Amino acid sequence: MRIVVRFLLVGFLLVVAGLPAAAREVISHFEADIVVQTDGSLDVTETITVNAEGYRIRRGIYRDIPLKSLSEGGLWSKNGFEIVSITRDGQPEKYRTEWQGRYLRIYLGKKDVMLSPGEHTYSIRYVTTRQLRYFEGYDEVYWNVTGNFWAFPILRATATVHLPDGAKVTQVEGYTGEYGDEGSDYAAGRTGDSAIKITATRPLAAGEGLTVAVGFTKGVVALQEDTSSLVLANNAGLIVLFAGCILVPLYFLFAWTRVGRDPPGRAVIPLFHPPEGMEPAAISYAHFNGFQSVGMKDLAFIAALLSLGVKKKLIIEDAGRSDIALKRTTPGEGVDKPLPAGEAVLYQKLLGNRESIRLDKANGKTLLSARTSFQSTIRGKHAGKYYKLNLGWFIGGAMPLVLTFFMGLIMQAPPEDGLAIILPAVMTGVFGSIFLSVGHVMWGDGIGGYLRRFMSMLFMATGGGVLFIGVMFLVLGTGLGWYRAVAGLLIFNIGFAVLMFRLLGAPTTLGADILNQIKGFKLYLETAESN
Repeated sequence: MRIVVRFLLVGFLLVVAGLPAAAREVISHFEADIVVQTDGSLDVTETITVNAEGYRIRRGIYRDIPLKSLSEGGLWSKNGFEIVSITRDGQPEKYRTEWQGRYLRIYLGKKDVMLSPGEHTYSIRYVTTRQLRYFEGYDEVYWNVTGNFWAFPILRATATVHLPDGAKVTQVEGYTGEYGDEGSDYAAGRTGDSAIKITATRPLAAGEGLTVAVGFTKGVVALQEDTSSLVLANNAGLIVLFAGCILVPLYFLFAWTRVGRDPPGRAVIPLFHPPEGMEPAAISYAHFNGFQSVGMKDLAFIAALLSLGVKKKLIIEDAGRSDIALKRTTPGEGVDKPLPAGEAVLYQKLLGNRESIRLDKANGKTLLSARTSFQSTIRGKHAGKYYKLNLGWFIGGAMPLVLTFFMGLIMQAPPEDGLAIILPAVMTGVFGSIFLSVGHVMWGDGIGGYLRRFMSMLFMATGGGVLFIGVMFLVLGTGLGWYRAVAGLLIFNIGFAVLMFRLLGAPTTLGADILNQIKGFKLYLETAESN
């Protein structure tokens, strides 16, 4: 019985082992016929015989042709390419193409038509230019015959190189294996002085390929090199990036001369009173160009409460740091004058229907509502009168910078190493510039004590450090110099845009006069306090 079981098991294993060999998907033969023409172009016919079983090869195959190369500085060089014909089993075949980085991918077959299982032979004929290499003593065909991206093995690979009349083969090399390997599993045989056949001497595994390098008599074929116009056309994205990085700062400088300069100021002299017709909260709003807070303390809100206290509209009872109450005064006790708009709203919201209110969490919603209504009233009466941000002018420069950045990247299609230079530079410029700007604002607003000064220094040091590291990365790095130059310009442009966001804002003529009066009143108070 055991003998019978063993016999059946061995037979089953033999059958299973034989099935994949009979049904596996492979390229049984990859044959390339490469004709070097006198104008320097290559007329290539690839004959690819595959066994399709519906696994990976369902509707057809695709072929990746390398048509872009990258210079040391990062400039693309693009080869000319034209498909002459594509057939399957001797009949014209549908195809479509799309770019995959450096490669043009040719999809062979119809999306809605499945291949019948079995052997199929594809023929791809195309003409490509600027593929030859030119050396001092010889010219050379350097050609990746099969490509290195097939997902299944190539059982047999051959390439025949035909030279034009008058050219003789002077040297030949072959390379087998994965991309970058220098395996020498090939055999070469001449079929006369002007033709040579190279054959891989072993099957090529998935991801492996055959590359040939055939040197021949120099000067027989025309010289095909990239002209200046081709270089510019192949790198239009870099041109867009450079143009944006140069024109945007010029625009910002123009915008600053038009709207960013402060109106001519007068000499500041001590004034014994604040600007007439302005409540204290409005003075704070004009001075800081908005509502300024120190921690959780709104300066305009505090100024309005103190003003109401001075006018005897309310009493501020301070029993401790966290125990403050506002009480309504006796009718007729306060100043019998209409309150300014902001103070009137604040008084109504806080004490309109109550005798007192404590400034604590229990009354948080009431306090927040009062503060919101108060700020809306001040903003509605004074917004835009004393200071203009000129956001339209800023957007007029920021948007072209963003658009040229994305347009340039899309047009250029940078290599991964190029993106690894540009994208970190953009992040460096954004975060470094913002941190530096925020720290500078905190330092210059004159509010807060040592903790705020420390935080402002920390912000500025962080921003400056990020920018310094980003610049040093570009300066000390090697290779892809054009991308490093663009990255440096992007860091500068981002930093310059953040600076212009602040510099484009400017006081109006009325604002300049009010600020002058505020400075004069402040000077008087400081002088009186010091004496």
